[in-house]
Amino acid sequence: MHRRTKTNTKTRTRTTITTTTTTTTAITRTRTIKRTTKERARTYPFWLVLYLLVIAISLTACNFGVEEGPNGEVKRADHNTFNTERRDITKRVTKDQESFKEALPGEYHLDATVDVNPDRESGVDGITYEVMLDEVRMPMMNVIQTFTLHPDMLQVIDAAELFHSNVGNTYETTLRPDKEPLGLGLSRSYVLRPKSEISTEYLQNYTDVYVKISYGPEDQRKEDYIRLQAKPSSRMIEYMKLWER
Repeated sequence: MHRRTKTNTKTRTRTTITTTTTTTTAITRTRTIKRTTKERARTYPFWLVLYLLVIAISLTACNFGVEEGPNGEVKRADHNTFNTERRDITKRVTKDQESFKEALPGEYHLDATVDVNPDRESGVDGITYEVMLDEVRMPMMNVIQTFTLHPDMLQVIDAAELFHSNVGNTYETTLRPDKEPLGLGLSRSYVLRPKSEISTEYLQNYTDVYVKISYGPEDQRKEDYIRLQAKPSSRMIEYMKLWER
């Protein structure tokens, strides 16, 4: 009996020790899990910010050096401005009109029109010129179109200058054969002086339009200087008959 009791006591003791060890291990694991969860919670915002930063840098790197318009237009990088275009074409018209050729280049078609906009209510009439470049026969990159009128028209038109250009555009205009855009138009409307201030002698050259077309990459820029005769609309023809009376 005594041996059996002793044996049972040992068994119980061992069982108690085993249970205690298991409990201690469970507590240790619980503390470790709690500690790990707190550490993750502490470091989560840091990794989130780092992840977002990496994405932002990647997107910036992909777009670096590529500036495009809403329709994929390339942003202009040339050095042409209103001032450079104005100085160039004005100087040629006033001092070197022979530099403007009447024959059209073989690379594209170019023409001009002129129309009048009479305003019977105010008595102030307007005149509109438009230059159209189309039917290109070769790729023309970054086309800049500029025009001005005969200097005598300053005595007919109530404006400080006659110059007009698309050089202020942010993005390049590139034309290719049989692809959109099919052409490039440039127009400007002017206010005519009162008829009492206009002398018919200044109207003799109202159809003269001096055009500058430049295109190509910056280091291989081509410039054409052309003198066009603007085609008057039927309304313009009738309007000019008033000056013949």
